[in-house]
Amino acid sequence: MTKLAKAIVQTYTNPTELYIHSNNIDGKEDGWKHIDTLAFHARRKLEREIGDLEFWIPRQADREANAQRWAKKYRNQYNGDEISTTNLQSSLASWKAEAFGLRVMQAELASFQKAYKEMTGNTFTTVKDQPDADIPEDIAATLAEMDAIAS
Repeated sequence: MTKLAKAIVQTYTNPTELYIHSNNIDGKEDGWKHIDTLAFHARRKLEREIGDLEFWIPRQADREANAQRWAKKYRNQYNGDEISTTNLQSSLASWKAEAFGLRVMQAELASFQKAYKEMTGNTFTTVKDQPDADIPEDIAATLAEMDAIAS
């Protein structure tokens, strides 16, 4: 787990013993139970972080791909003069920064998902798979046309 995921889990943990009144009719379920009183808040914080990262990672991947494209362009245009050298170095620095940002975000997402699974025993994602059948006909035709152009 990364430091941020550990901090969330440690901050939002309060294991304590509470007397629980769960059955007012016969009292068989009543008694002292060990409960983490902040588990709900920890789960909620992890879900929000996972959702945030799942939203931003595809955008960061686009930024990284764009920076990579510029770096490759300036590598092909490099001829040893000052301008082409500056373009190459700056685009490479930009590509490295965007790639680093993407790797950090992906590592954080994996860490938050691991912490969530350890805490709840379940997985969590905000990404919804949409089957092709739900895509409108005009969009499906556009996607088929794009596939035809790519191949």
